[in-house]
Amino acid sequence: MALRQVVCVAVVMIILVCTGCNSQMSECGKANLNTKIIGGQDASPGSWPWLTFFQIGSFLCGGSLINNQWVLTAAHCITKNDLSNTTVVLGLHTISVPSPNTVQPTIEDIIQHPQYNNETYDNDICLVKLSAPVNFTDYIRPVCLAAANSTFYTNLSSWVTGFGKTGPNSLPDTLKEVNVPIVGNNECKCYKISPPVTDNMMCAGLKAGGKDACQGDSGGPLVTKKDDSIWVQSGVVSFGEGCGLPQKPGVYARVSQYQEWIKTIVTGPTPGFVTFSQPGIDSDLSFDCTSLSTPSTTTTDSTPTPTPSTTTTDSTPTPTPSTTTTDSTPTPTPSTTTTDSTPTPTPLYHNYCLHPYSYPLYHNY
Repeated sequence: MALRQVVCVAVVMIILVCTGCNSQMSECGKANLNTKIIGGQDASPGSWPWLTFFQIGSFLCGGSLINNQWVLTAAHCITKNDLSNTTVVLGLHTISVPSPNTVQPTIEDIIQHPQYNNETYDNDICLVKLSAPVNFTDYIRPVCLAAANSTFYTNLSSWVTGFGKTGPNSLPDTLKEVNVPIVGNNECKCYKISPPVTDNMMCAGLKAGGKDACQGDSGGPLVTKKDDSIWVQSGVVSFGEGCGLPQKPGVYARVSQYQEWIKTIVTGPTPGFVTFSQPGIDSDLSFDCTSLSTPSTTTTDSTPTPTPSTTTTDSTPTPTPSTTTTDSTPTPTPSTTTTDSTPTPTPLYHNYCLHPYSYPLYHNY
């Protein structure tokens, strides 16, 4: 499917529901500086103001601001043991360029979902409480969250963002974005992704591959846009089998499954939950695995999926910032045997929490 993929012909209907009088509904999902309509590589400053950068020891993950003091991320990224060795940056656009638009709050608490399974990645979701509320700007703002019973039909256009790998040997200095279609769970299960996809997960990606998220992007948001510029987070980057491979879409924690859990944990203003509804019937309900055909592999990344380890942190090597306070830990050189020689659309790759790569530390934002 690659670039031939089309958006679902049905008109998307979104209903906004306020779930509390003291909520972030009036603030959430607004990206005042986002003017993009389709495609893209580098994100422009302020395009995704909820995107949160996590440096956990020598590992990297993403997250999303959901009110003025809480961030949503993946459970495999971070635990309570990481309270003292985690750096959080909001408003970050370019790693090597200091900016007055960023803030670097400290962390007060880390709460993994109590039923998170680090072998199956079921319930791969986590809440991080900042030590103090942050002020909203054009560059720092919360995202809206998909409410319970929200529906995201096959082919619905969505976006994923992060600082993760953009190729076997390519590490970005600037925030990346990529447009991917939703893949219904019935279809996604036909692709035999391991570990298996559950009802607490959702999938997104092109059938022919070439666009995805990867190492370093875990915990980041998968979002869909309402026609009046309200962005709703449907998923949390969780895992994938290969990067941008054909018939191997990325897998995300399904945010709408966790509305009640999030509401019971989060203090302060209630996150802005939005019921995202689509008319008609989702074609995925009648999807038949026998309808799958083998796509061409000329536009795919050939990186083999590494052997799983028990490490559950994101572990992609990061580019060294242009500062004098760099970490002395050497970044391992990726094997040249994983490089695909065929030019492809630049994918945003998934974090492979299963394979450890060290990132040097970032300093002086």
